[in-house]
Amino acid sequence: MDTTNDFRVDRDGGLETLAKRIEWQIKQRGFCVVFEDEVERYWPSEKIKPAERLNQIEAFAKSRGWNASILNTETGGTRVIIEDR
Repeated sequence: MDTTNDFRVDRDGGLETLAKRIEWQIKQRGFCVVFEDEVERYWPSEKIKPAERLNQIEAFAKSRGWNASILNTETGGTRVIIEDR
């Protein structure tokens, strides 16, 4: 994933897997929390600048019809809370 528009490109099908898990949890609970390990797997902080990382996460959520609230923790981790629009 090199640019904001490349969030759809996922050689291993990982973003589709993540999207399915999020969709299932939204149906079950009304929201989904994506923790740092998954955020880092799909949007690695060492390869993507912070602002671009946020843009990519938001673009991924928006493409699925979801809202993403991005929280940076005191320990430096990122959590994303995803809900339906």
